[in-house]
Amino acid sequence: MNTMPSWFSETGTMSEPLKILDVRDLFNPVDCRSLGVIRVTLSDMKRGEILEVVANVFQQREIEPLMKKLAHRILKIEDQDGVVRIRIERYGRE
Repeated sequence: MNTMPSWFSETGTMSEPLKILDVRDLFNPVDCRSLGVIRVTLSDMKRGEILEVVANVFQQREIEPLMKKLAHRILKIEDQDGVVRIRIERYGRE
């Protein structure tokens, strides 16, 4: 039985991100819920593992400074018609 939320998946191959996290439905400019989910997901990962976050352009503006603050590496950002995919390497202090 899969207990993971629908916005979360794991791949487990080295050429793909280990985890893909879709936070578009969590967008709320008041409470920044999506940032908390991203932060917790990264803290559960090992250093060097890759997380791909699927977000909107407004969330992207919040995610980039948070990754800098937490010292994680943003490897790639792709924007396709307002759907932003951000590849993050788990690196930082947490």
